[in-house]
Amino acid sequence: MDVENYSQKLNAFHSLSPGLKAYISTIAKKTAYKAGQTVFLTREDYNFYPLIESGSLRLMAIDKDNDEEIVIRTYNAEEFLYHFPNVMPRSRFELYVEFLEDSYLIAFSEKHYSNLLKLFPDAYLLNLSYTAWHLNIQLELLFGNNKIPDRQEHI
Repeated sequence: MDVENYSQKLNAFHSLSPGLKAYISTIAKKTAYKAGQTVFLTREDYNFYPLIESGSLRLMAIDKDNDEEIVIRTYNAEEFLYHFPNVMPRSRFELYVEFLEDSYLIAFSEKHYSNLLKLFPDAYLLNLSYTAWHLNIQLELLFGNNKIPDRQEHI
């Protein structure tokens, strides 16, 4: 996949206008990462709507209170990460990724993200769908690990 096809992948979350597709194809940047490299997502310039074009990575968190590392999830090629900047202000956790193999990510910068939301009304709906999709994944992980028994079992 090249950067031009990136907007087509985002289109799966919400149908994008031709103008928004063209803008996204212009602002998206492809970045290479080496196996074993770690990157703090909140410190990256190009970290909005990140798509793993190739390779794989593990999303991790560091508990600032006790330096414990927590594995959140492994992501593979063709998967989107959530855009994490300022997602957890004043949190005791800091998120980073560890690349498990040589990888390419495609994303765009915060400046372009702000412009996107100002210039294109459908960008707001894209963001809502993207966020809801990722929230659903996190809830599945949470409830998969902490299954709640049926109410009938308590009766």
